[in-house]
Amino acid sequence: MEVVVDGAPIAVGAAQQRIVLECLALRANSVVTSDFLVEALWADHAPAKPGPQLQVYVANLRRMLDPARSKGVASQRLASRSGGYVLTVTEDELDLLRFRSLVEAGELAVQAADLATGADCLREAMELFRGPVFPDLADIELFRPELDKLEESRLDVYQDLIEVELTLGRHGILVGELQSLVARQPFRERLWAALVLALYRSDRQADALAACRDARRVFIDELGIDPGPRLRQLERSVLQQDASLAAPALDGHRRIRQRLDNLPAELTPLIGRDAERDALCSLYLTEGCRLVTITGPGGTGKTRLALAAASTLGARMSDGVCWVNLAPLSEIQQVPGAIAAALGLEDWAGADPLKTVTGFLRSRRLLLVLDNFEQLEGAWPVVLDMLTAAPGLRILITSRRPLGLRAEYEYELAPLALPPLDPPLPLPLLQDVPAVKLFLIRGRAVRPYFNLDSNNAAVVSRLCRRLDGLPLAIELAAAQLRKRSERELLDDLEVSLAALPAAFRDLPDRQRTLTATIAWSYQLLGEAEQQLFDKLGVFAADPTVAAVNSIRGLAPDAESATEDLLNALAHHSLLRRYTDPAGASRVSMLHAIREFARNHLGSLDDMATVRRRHAEFYLSLAEAVSPQLWGQNQVDAFRILHADAPDLRGGLLWATGLDGSTELALRLIGQLWHYWELTGDVAEQCEIALELLARAPDAPPSLKAPALSGAATLCWMLGRHDEAARLHLQSRQAFQSAGNDQGVAWATMCLATQAAERDDTATAQRLAAEALSMPDASPRTRVAALIILSLLALYAGDHARALDLCRECVEHARPLGDRSILGNTLVNLADSTEQAGDYDTAEQLLYEALGAVLELGAQGQLVAYLESLAAVYIEQHRVEQAIRVLAAADAHRTDRGLPLFAAEQRRIESMIARARAEVGPIPFGLAWAGGQALTLTQIVNEVILTKQEESRQQEPSLEQRLHSAPNLPTASDLSPAPWA
Repeated sequence: MEVVVDGAPIAVGAAQQRIVLECLALRANSVVTSDFLVEALWADHAPAKPGPQLQVYVANLRRMLDPARSKGVASQRLASRSGGYVLTVTEDELDLLRFRSLVEAGELAVQAADLATGADCLREAMELFRGPVFPDLADIELFRPELDKLEESRLDVYQDLIEVELTLGRHGILVGELQSLVARQPFRERLWAALVLALYRSDRQADALAACRDARRVFIDELGIDPGPRLRQLERSVLQQDASLAAPALDGHRRIRQRLDNLPAELTPLIGRDAERDALCSLYLTEGCRLVTITGPGGTGKTRLALAAASTLGARMSDGVCWVNLAPLSEIQQVPGAIAAALGLEDWAGADPLKTVTGFLRSRRLLLVLDNFEQLEGAWPVVLDMLTAAPGLRILITSRRPLGLRAEYEYELAPLALPPLDPPLPLPLLQDVPAVKLFLIRGRAVRPYFNLDSNNAAVVSRLCRRLDGLPLAIELAAAQLRKRSERELLDDLEVSLAALPAAFRDLPDRQRTLTATIAWSYQLLGEAEQQLFDKLGVFAADPTVAAVNSIRGLAPDAESATEDLLNALAHHSLLRRYTDPAGASRVSMLHAIREFARNHLGSLDDMATVRRRHAEFYLSLAEAVSPQLWGQNQVDAFRILHADAPDLRGGLLWATGLDGSTELALRLIGQLWHYWELTGDVAEQCEIALELLARAPDAPPSLKAPALSGAATLCWMLGRHDEAARLHLQSRQAFQSAGNDQGVAWATMCLATQAAERDDTATAQRLAAEALSMPDASPRTRVAALIILSLLALYAGDHARALDLCRECVEHARPLGDRSILGNTLVNLADSTEQAGDYDTAEQLLYEALGAVLELGAQGQLVAYLESLAAVYIEQHRVEQAIRVLAAADAHRTDRGLPLFAAEQRRIESMIARARAEVGPIPFGLAWAGGQALTLTQIVNEVILTKQEESRQQEPSLEQRLHSAPNLPTASDLSPAPWA
């Protein structure tokens, strides 16, 4: 204890006087009774009249603490109150109060995601402790509980501080501090875990494993228990560390210059192409390989790769390497002379330059690089003559298309590897992705301190993907960072890649812009090839060959002509052919090339016809595939629609435009709304549907009813329940007018759902029962109606009935093959099972529900399933995991604009409040911040990994927990759509 008055330390005096001051300070700003002070001073050995002695101590303290007080004036610092005394201080005057204030500020900062400020506050709070707290009270039994509580609080804050600083990457400076801490507090698992993590992140994996073993020994030998799951999982993680985290080995080889070497100097380093360079060089080790052509679209970096490969290969060639740039040439006849000049054979004395070249090369072992061969492909006999005359010759060519010679090995150069968006990579891995690495390096050329951090990582990833990983596009884009932020640049490029102006004077004209680069290839096409290329601009994604046929107005059996033209375009590196997982042949174009084609599409005389054919083809696709989303072929149907989703959207946008077709648009909405529902991405489609329906009040009921039903569902997903109820009512009337009884049943069930969410229980009960009683109701409608009845029972507190109805729902849903409805029934059963207290079974049901929608590949329902899983985690006291799940779900809902209806909102808020109260503000803030940073994919992967770890122990199967299913209709007996 230290007392400072007017800036100078003051000696407190006798031990008894110190006890009085410490007791008053421990309970500062509160009345401490005289009886309590007497017991603290003398316990069972108080003098006959302790009051006067206590008053002497208090008087001495007043003179010490308030020396400027006038005689006769009552002390405000240490005031007398009825029955006792009160020490009045501010938080800046007493370390204990300042400690509590700093801790509160640190907790608030961490919860606001300001970890640096939170760490500073907590560190400042800890630095207030310079020894045991209130040392004169330590041996007084009366104060033991309070002092223990204060010490426990100090250690909790210390552990919170350590975890925050670890999150901030300060592991290097924490190792020594943690080693000292675990030595003094060996039974605190959080400290051991923090030490292991700090050692591991400091590249001391062996020491981290040793710390795990030390912790296990301490817990087993001295407490007789195993370490907790946190330490055990941490030890497994350290053991599973792979070599990718090791520092990259430096290439210590030096290139040896040979006698003939006219390679252009590298103006910028080759980024992200080490594997391609090595693969290219290894081709020449193949027996008989003497000619390799690097092919690929303009801007992929063929010349840069050839230069790097030639530098490596030159060391193996006894006569060196010769570089020939063919870009300035315009005639085939010029090629031999350009090669002769590059070899230093300029004085031919009128001889045939090709004979001069072949004669020179005949006895030499040399690598010849011919750059930009595509415009002179008719010069292929020159290449063949040189290979025939000179057995030691190796030739490397760059071209947007292969030469077509038997001796040729083609090396197709793809764009740079791109970062994934979901799940995103950690920063250390992200900055090593080739496309990102090139963007960072070229960005620093114009903005020296440009770097990757948590604020711009997602934007840079999207930028690289928007640029297709094309090195030329990345360099042109990075040059714009001189004037624009990353976000501004991305916004511009999302509109058009033409936002990349010419950035470098030393590039040839054909590479000054992306447009010029693509135009170079376009000019080499024949007329029929150009016409098809222009029409391909109508597609937003990768069309099938059948789709390409459709925009040409050809019958499906006339694919051969289209195939020939597509192969020619692929030969020019303007597109790529591939077969998708469903076995369909597809066509892929880079963003920049597709945009170039789209710009040319606008100049076609038959553009309107092409756009209509495009929309009609994708409507026919939707009508053929969408009904299968309700049945056994659901997974394949979803994947087909997902692959063509951008073009389905494109067809819808055209149909709703001035030159479009309202009928076609309504049919698309009626077919696609369930697909949109499954994806969870519905905001844009909802607005389109509502606007279209407002414009078509007189559309035929058979056309309008499915669109009304779909628009209602999209409104419901966005929390617009009044609109949803109105549209569902209109859809029921339209289905009735159209004579579609299945549709009437479906709309009735949807109205029951709306009534339930309005807490109109009687109406919901009546409508659900009505839907169930309709003879033409589809099996899916019946299951959905049962779901409503089960939820009504649950909300009414009739848990037994709710549980029975939920089981019935699952039993009827399984044979349908519809993973969406099955997932919903499983989640409802899980919620009822949780209410019954069977948390393990509830968890198993939720994992099955997750598995069903993950197999489908749709994310629309995942967030609700995860929220139910978090509720189970809380009941199982796995609170930190629950917080991360809830935080990730909250971030996803906020990002997608997916609200919760009132009852669910109250449920989630209750879960969050309970979790915060159970773990405390700092751990809650850290877990919440960690979960908010995760995408839905990441949190699902985390949940699955956790489950896999737990599944190592044998548990009873889910089937043993649930009732056996009764006899049910087979899948073939069930309708594939709710109103088919």
